[in-house]
Order: sequence, then C-alpha cells, then structure tokens
Amino acid sequence: MLAHDQMLPSRPEVIALAQSVEGLALKEGAGARAVELHALAASLEERIWRVEHREQDAKEAVDLYRAASRDLLLRGACDAAVKGALLAGDLAKDAQTTYAELYRVQRRSSSSADAGAPTTPQAGGPCGTIVSEPLARVAAFRPPPQVLDAIDQGLAGEGAIAIALSDAGAPRPVVVPRITRVEQWNGPEAARVVVHLDRPAHFRVGDVASEKNRGARTYVELDGVELGAAARETPLAGIVSRIVAEGSSTGSRIALDLNGPAYRRVFHLLEPYRVVIDIARQPPGSKRGSSRAVSRVVLDPGHGGNDPGASGPTGLKEKDVTLAIAQKIAPMLARLGIDVSFTREDDRYVTLEERTARANAAGADLFVSIHCNAAEKAGRRGVETYVLDTTTSDMAGRVAARENATSQAASNEVARLLASMRLADQSTRSTRLAELLQRAGVASLQPIYPDVVDGGVHRAGFYVLVGARMPAVLFETSYISNTAEEQRLGSAEYQQRLADGVVNAIKAYREGR
Repeated sequence: MLAHDQMLPSRPEVIALAQSVEGLALKEGAGARAVELHALAASLEERIWRVEHREQDAKEAVDLYRAASRDLLLRGACDAAVKGALLAGDLAKDAQTTYAELYRVQRRSSSSADAGAPTTPQAGGPCGTIVSEPLARVAAFRPPPQVLDAIDQGLAGEGAIAIALSDAGAPRPVVVPRITRVEQWNGPEAARVVVHLDRPAHFRVGDVASEKNRGARTYVELDGVELGAAARETPLAGIVSRIVAEGSSTGSRIALDLNGPAYRRVFHLLEPYRVVIDIARQPPGSKRGSSRAVSRVVLDPGHGGNDPGASGPTGLKEKDVTLAIAQKIAPMLARLGIDVSFTREDDRYVTLEERTARANAAGADLFVSIHCNAAEKAGRRGVETYVLDTTTSDMAGRVAARENATSQAASNEVARLLASMRLADQSTRSTRLAELLQRAGVASLQPIYPDVVDGGVHRAGFYVLVGARMPAVLFETSYISNTAEEQRLGSAEYQQRLADGVVNAIKAYREGR
C-alpha cells in the first residue's frame, strides 16, 4: 500500500518512460536484450491501463508484448507472449479471445521447437509447458473450430494470421512504427520539416551533393518505419524546393531537395515522437552584422485556440492574457523602428514547432515567447524568465513540462539533446536578453505593485525555444494560479506594465547595455 502522501507517476510520465524504453529496444534490434526491453515497455503501458483504463494503452501493451515474443526461443519471449495473450483477452473482456490468443502462442511454440511436433498444450518444449497452465484454465471457453483452424493456417502460411486475430477480437500482431503526418514551414532563408510518428524509431541522417541537373539533398532514414499517410511528393517554394517521402531498403526515407547551399540540424522530440529537420542558409550561430542588431522581433503569445493554457481561480485564461500583452508590445516596438511579427494574431492553435519555425523563416533577430505561470500551491507568485539550456532544476523542469504539455521526463530529454547542439554564443546572448527582460519587467511593475516577486532567470527544456536561430526567451509574466496575480493579469494596466518591461528590455539589448 502507498502512503497517503505518496503519488503514482502521471500517465504522461509513464508513457514517456515506456516510449524511451521502446526506443532502446528498437535500436537493439534483436536478441534477448531487445526482448527484455520490449517486455519492460509493455509492462509499463499495461500498468497505466490497469490504473486509467484507456483502451489505447492496452493495445500498445499488447503490441509490445508481441514484439518481445517474435522469437519464442529467446529468453523471456514466451513469458511476454503469454502476458500479451492474457492482456488481449482482458481488453476484449472475452474468455474466448484469451483462449484463442494462448492457443496461438502454443501453436507458435510448437512450430518453433519442431515443425512436426504434435499439437498438444505440452508441445513446443519449455514454452509449451509455460503456456499449458493458463490455456488449461480457460479450456471451458474454447472458441469455435473455424477460429482455431484460421490460427493454424496463419501460422503455417504466414498469410491468414490476421484473420485469426480479427476473429479473436485482438489488435494487430506486430509493432511497426508509422509516419502519421509530415508538416513543413518553408521560407527563403530557413525551413522546418516535422515528421510525426506513432511510436519511437531509429533514424539516420545523410546528404547528397548537388549534381548537374539536381541541387543538393538532405535526408532522414527511418529504420523499420512505414510511410503511412505521408504525401509521396510535395513541391515547395523556398530554401526547400521539394519533400519526397519514399520507401527504402530499411524502412522509409524523408528527403529534402534544397534550393542552393544550406545547413541542416536534425533532432527528435517526445510526446508525441517526432523528428525535426531544420534547414537554414546561414550556419548555426551566424549573425548578419552586429550581434546586437535588432530590426525584426517575433512575439509568441503562448497557447491559443483549443489550448487555453493555464486558467486562474476565476477562469481567466492564459491564452487571452498572452495575446493581449503581445498586442500592447507591438506598436511600441514599431515606434522604435523595429518590425514585429506574431506567431498568432488571434485565438487560434499553433504548434510549438511552428512557432519557432515562423521566427526562423522570418529571419527574426529576437524571439520572445509570452506565458503565464501556474503552480499547484496557490500562494506561489512572481515574474520569471527562462532560456533554453542543458541544465535545469526540478522547478524549471515542471514549468517546462507544463508549457510543453508533456511529462517532466520528456522535457528533461530536451535538455539532454541540447548537449550535442548547443551554441555557446547564442546561449550567451539569450541569457543576456533574459536578464534584461527579467530586470525590466520587475522594474516596470514595482512602482505600482511593490510586492511583486523577482523570480529570476532559469534554464529549462522548452520545446518552443528548440531550434531558434536567434536569441530566444520565454517570459512567465506572473502566476495566473495565484488569486491576486490573476486579478492583476486580467487588468489592462498590469498588462501594459508588462509590455513596457518587454519593450525596455529589447531597447536595452539593442543598445548593448
């Protein structure tokens, strides 16, 4: 029994861990270690299903148990097969399904041990012995002969197995990662392509030099991945002239034809799993002119549309506050001769990947993402500013997880990924902008609101900042979960004071203070 003050991990945290383990299993490929990892991922998915009863979690667990049991001669594979069969029956709430699934395991074990062995529950060596006991327990629920005949035919010819599983009411038998969609944001100077998958998969990156009749190409090989619904060819106008999705000898390939010389950076994000391909004319960390030149700023009002963000005690929504503050910032920056763009100008949903992509495509000099903080403790308050970095505290990790709409484990994974792609100069400039913004924001508020708490500058793995090619910060204006600060955030005066702070910080950054 758990003590009353102990808490089970959240569903996103368990799923993130299961996906990470499954990713390791896919990299392992085959062998006893892969069996162990697939089975561990399956047990995590099964556990969260037992607690929350979401059908998709159970289906994922069944698929993973079947992946672990592809070769029943490997250590642990038979146990995984039996667990998957029992779970399939539990999911269907049908003892006949349980029998059919166990019968299938028994027939496979017989086939693995000796193609000519008799089809008794004890056949198939050790695995036949393991499966005989649970099969005997459900003997009274033996399904009609045609179901078992279909299973036998499927095992004999590897062609009718889907029929048997369909008749038994079970999910698909093999774990095959699949591309669910490919998104792209393309401009003359930069582009971002996001490949969404329904589960983690191993990927490799390669390049093809330009030829006489074709420009350079960069591509991502997705091992063991089905193309799914991905468009086979998408012509574009910009730095990427065409995206080609095609099958390969190892799975699938997403290729980008480039319009002239370019630099690329590829990384993955979790929950859901996706592979991000960033393309740019200039090398990472490069900057036209002075490192403090500011002629174009992209403002990112957090959340929007069907993503309201955090809500206050009386119902004030983060998405409305952030847009209102951004709309107050824009005309003041324009008066300073700075061109301003928004990632959203109204109440619409924009993905986190698209927000950074728009800033890159616009050639922005600065990127400011505006949010309202929230905490379980209603008394927490203050103004805070965040930058993307490889180090993070527990508190910063929780904030990032909330803004990313992921588990803290998935957000911390971003920090680990950054270790291989961090740019020292850009990180320094982002930190400097964050320090100026934190100082200016607090200074703007304190004359009217002397009790404002200076929460300082923090580092964490925010998805919305990943891949930004310019100094980028996330500004947590105040805690909307705090009753007093919610009231302030809803007032035009407080919003204007926050907007003044952002403008003063950008002005100070441009002047090199």
